[in-house]
Order: sequence, then structure tokens, then C-alpha cells
Amino acid sequence: MVADQVAHVAHLNVRDTTLAFASRAPQADIERVKVRMGWEMPWYTMTDSFDADFGVDEWHGTNAFIQDGGRVYRTYFVNNRGDEQMGNTWNYLDLTALGRQETWEDSPEGYPQSAPYEWWIWHDEPQQADDHRPARSS
Repeated sequence: MVADQVAHVAHLNVRDTTLAFASRAPQADIERVKVRMGWEMPWYTMTDSFDADFGVDEWHGTNAFIQDGGRVYRTYFVNNRGDEQMGNTWNYLDLTALGRQETWEDSPEGYPQSAPYEWWIWHDEPQQADDHRPARSS
């Protein structure tokens, strides 16, 4: 149910954000359901204690991570209940460390921002490198 209400991931990707799901289901089962439902988000099969290591036990949870300088930090977590209302682009971006990356937000030095609305795209026409969006440094 959570996966079935997710907005098109292209809107997150244009902000250098990836939404990924992880479960214990075999990849063959995951791929079959993804094709049936038209889902495009990455979906991984856990074969270790990743879920328990990050506080997700029997049901579900949402984690946000940021990679910076070769290190990965967890910046948000909710488990079992509280993430049912998520699914749109704004919910997901607002819980990440960099938010919407718009000029009205505070961002760390060196992270790109753009004016509100300028980064919005049609999900079937991803922005090209020569668009107005600033390039993200790695």
C-alpha cells in the first residue's frame, strides 16, 4: 500500500534524491509486482539484518540518509506508524536533510539551490544537463 501511493520518482531524482524500498521478498516476486503496478523505484532484497539494524522490525519504517564526503548519515526515521501519509514528492523531500533545495530554505555551503518552481519537470521529460538547474557537485 505504501509503494502504491508514491509519486513518480523522477520528481525526487531531479533533486538528486532517490527513493528506494527494501524488503525480504525475493527479487523475482518484487519485479513481478513492480511490472504489474508500473513502479519504477529501486527495490532491494535484504539478506542480512539491515532492517533490524535501522530500527525496522516486523512491519515497516522510513529512513532518510545523506551521503556527504564519502560518509553516509541517517537523518530521519519513523517506524511502524506515522509514514502512511507519505507518498508525494513534497513529503519525501521535506524529510531529507536538504529539503526541497529551494532558495527559501537554509542549506549548507556548497549545496545547490534554485528558485521555487524552476526545477519542476514532467516525469517523462527529465531535465538535460544544459537546463537552468545548477549542476550538483559530487
